[in-house]
Amino acid sequence: MQMTKINGKEYELKLTLSAVKYLNGKHDGGGFGLIQNALTGDVDTYIDIIYAGLMHTGENFTRKDVEKALDEMITNEELDLDEMNRTTYEIVAESFFYKKTVEKVFKEDKEIKKQIETLMK
Repeated sequence: MQMTKINGKEYELKLTLSAVKYLNGKHDGGGFGLIQNALTGDVDTYIDIIYAGLMHTGENFTRKDVEKALDEMITNEELDLDEMNRTTYEIVAESFFYKKTVEKVFKEDKEIKKQIETLMK
């Protein structure tokens, strides 16, 4: 279970239908575009994923709230690219909703799958 901190409080990140619709709508190619961007360490995609993962809280965070919190974590050296990659991988590639599709993408190239999994863990 992935967590993030906003305004000094920790929240669980999880995907709901609203979150999936938001994420798929943000990327050319829908879910496939999201998966691609999530696996490449794209920072804007990370922000989108954190924002979407917080939708279930009912706290009505804005994307700007999320960006501000992440900026503070980076500035305070609490968040780096490695952590972003691991979080993104867990929320997207290992989520129930996207996992089967990710597995199909990697089915033909076991070596790239192994490399990405090593990088994302």
